[in-house]
Amino acid sequence: MPVSGGFRCRSSDRDTNEMTIQFFSWFKSLFKGARPDGPFEAFHKNGQLQSKGNYKDGQPDGPFESYHENGQLESRGNFKDGREDQLWEQYHDNGKLKFKGNYKNGKLDGPQNWFHKNGQLREQQTYKDGKNDGPWEMFYDNDQLKSTGTYKNWNREGPFNTFYQNGQLRSKGNHKNDQRDGPYESYYENGQLESKGISIGGKKDGLWEGFHENGQLKSNGQYKDGKQEGPWKIFHDNGQLQSSGSYAGDKQEGLFEAYCENGRLIVKENYKNGKQDGAYESYDENGQLKARGAFKNGVLEGSYELYEDGVLQ
Repeated sequence: MPVSGGFRCRSSDRDTNEMTIQFFSWFKSLFKGARPDGPFEAFHKNGQLQSKGNYKDGQPDGPFESYHENGQLESRGNFKDGREDQLWEQYHDNGKLKFKGNYKNGKLDGPQNWFHKNGQLREQQTYKDGKNDGPWEMFYDNDQLKSTGTYKNWNREGPFNTFYQNGQLRSKGNHKNDQRDGPYESYYENGQLESKGISIGGKKDGLWEGFHENGQLKSNGQYKDGKQEGPWKIFHDNGQLQSSGSYAGDKQEGLFEAYCENGRLIVKENYKNGKQDGAYESYDENGQLKARGAFKNGVLEGSYELYEDGVLQ
């Protein structure tokens, strides 16, 4: 909204001692229950005009303007029966246009545009009865497209795309009832695929894969209702396996193994319901046993053995 509910004699947004309020004619009469009526002006503490407009039957009515403390126009528009109506504009304190859009009965209605402080278009959307409805586009301050999509009755609906500031595609997918639904892909700034998979009702479902910036596979596994499920593998950027194991309801379950970039096993451990449970072993870079123990319900149980060059210490 260009203004926070219009002019108020007492405002929660500004201390009343920051302004001096002057009414040219402010009461229809002096009888009990009389309401402010006629033109008004309000001033910043530094003496600069803060706002001016008109009251009718105790409500803002007609043209309205507000100003920054530096004297620059902040907003201007029209009130009707206390509600924003028709064209409104808002400005940055450097004089550049910040917002331009239409109101109907106090609600955004029709095409709306917002602008960066340098004057470049920031976003454009369409509203209907105060709700996003129709295509949207957002832009970086260098005029490069940032994202596109569509709203339907305040919910994101249909295909969407996001972009890096250099114009490279960042992600693409689909919305249904304001949630991701269907195939999704994300990309690195160099154009290399970063991840891909499917979402249903806003939750990841089925096979998802991630990739390193050099194109090598980074991760591979299944989701069910937004949670990791079944076997998962993680890979180093040289293609070597980094870790492997299984999940049940997003919790680690069973044997997990970890490997260094040369393919040597460095950790072998077991999990139950997301906690370490069972035998544990770790190995040095030469493949020699480094440590051995056992866990139960996430807590070390019994002795913990340390080795050096494969020899128990």
